[in-house]
Amino acid sequence: MHSEIICVSRQGDRATNQDRCLAVERAGSALLLLADGMGGHPRGELAAQVYIDSMTRQFNGAERPLAEPGEFLRRSIEQAHHDIVAAGLQQTPPVDPRTTAVACIVQDRQARWAHVGDSRLYLIRDGRVLERTRDHSLVEELIQRGELEESGRALHPLRNYVSRALGGDKQLPGITLSAPCTLQARDLLLLCSDGLWASVPETLLACLAGAGLLEQAASELGVAAERAAHPGSDNVTLLACRVTE
Repeated sequence: MHSEIICVSRQGDRATNQDRCLAVERAGSALLLLADGMGGHPRGELAAQVYIDSMTRQFNGAERPLAEPGEFLRRSIEQAHHDIVAAGLQQTPPVDPRTTAVACIVQDRQARWAHVGDSRLYLIRDGRVLERTRDHSLVEELIQRGELEESGRALHPLRNYVSRALGGDKQLPGITLSAPCTLQARDLLLLCSDGLWASVPETLLACLAGAGLLEQAASELGVAAERAAHPGSDNVTLLACRVTE
């Protein structure tokens, strides 16, 4: 399977960029990664980078093709959590850095993804969102229980409260794993931090799949999200993978 993969990350109005994204392709398999270091805890950028490094190391060391992509994601994210905790303890003084995380394996025309926190993955087909991850957040839980309308998300006072993250406590967070999904030509997998999805409408995200020049469209989308939230823009990061065959 052939694909176009584009990463875009913008600092927004923050002092630093604590988001990270990376795509690793090897022997017919691809690993798509995105992390949003949590600014409410020390060294969010450390947690995000350790997550990327840990997942990449495990992917490069695994036999290909992956026999069980879902099990690989679960084990690897758990190991990344332990690596983040260990990295925090090695700092002077010790800290408890945390990050959200989303990861996707693309192999044999199938995708499988997992996430922790409120960074998202969207599967876009024929100009519409076919699937997306559900945030590990208080607001998402309220919406799923019917206690809050989707339109109230942006105004809720606890909209930034994330209920699960990698790092911090030694106890493993709950990891949500998708079922296998067969990809079609022109499908687009979009991984993104909340700096993107919270700032632009979903219809604009869905337009990426049909863009003529994916790199240009992804870059323009990042700028649009940054401008829409100015002067309080968060870091804006997205990773887009479009099936071309």
